[in-house]
Amino acid sequence: MRITLYTLALGLRSRFHKANKNIMKRLTVLYLLAIFLSFHTFAAEDSEKSLSQMRSYTACLNCDLSGVDLSRSFLHQSSLRGSQLVGADLRWSYFEEVNLRRANLKGADLRHTVLNKVDMRNANLSNADLDNAQFIDVDLAGSTMRNAYASNADLSNSIFDNTNLSETDFSDSKLSGVQMRSVYMNGAIFVGSDLSNAVLASAKMRDVDLSGANLKGAILRNADLTSAELTDADLTTADLSPNTKLDGAIFCRTLTPWGCLLYTSPSPRD
Repeated sequence: MRITLYTLALGLRSRFHKANKNIMKRLTVLYLLAIFLSFHTFAAEDSEKSLSQMRSYTACLNCDLSGVDLSRSFLHQSSLRGSQLVGADLRWSYFEEVNLRRANLKGADLRHTVLNKVDMRNANLSNADLDNAQFIDVDLAGSTMRNAYASNADLSNSIFDNTNLSETDFSDSKLSGVQMRSVYMNGAIFVGSDLSNAVLASAKMRDVDLSGANLKGAILRNADLTSAELTDADLTTADLSPNTKLDGAIFCRTLTPWGCLLYTSPSPRD
């Protein structure tokens, strides 16, 4: 009897254990399914949030993004018109067909940033760092870039008409073919820069340092180069109209349309 009861007890225990195993398996499956579904639900919600943020970001008009880290980002056909990007980190980013018109990028870090067909008209780039930046067909007309650092940058063929570039450092930068009509750039530095074929008509260039700069074919009609430093600069084929002001400019080993000038401080045409 004891053996029978014991055997029965073992049988019941075994069945109960098996039942527990089946229940546990089912519970485990349900648990994993719940995790799977919840994960996908959260993932979908996160995706929607990301898409929503992306949509709002691409049309972030007059937004305050001061000090944000946007380094190594890619923006295509986005609009940040009138936004505050003061001190923003934009290093190693790529902006294509982005609207930054009237944006405030004062003190922003744009080192190694590529801007392709970007609208930066009337933007503020004062004190910004554009070291090794590349601007491709960028329109900066009417903008302010006072006391900025743009050494080793490639700004070729960009538009700077009516901009304020005073005291900005463009040393060793590529500025071939830029349009700088009526630009105010007193005290700017262009040491070793390439300004060949640049349009600098009516530009205010007092006390500008153009030592070693390439100004071949540059249009300097009516420009004010009073007290400019032109040591070792190349002005051959440059367009210097009779109204171009060269009073007090320093020509030392300078190549000009009149030949090589070893040194002269007054206007070389006097």
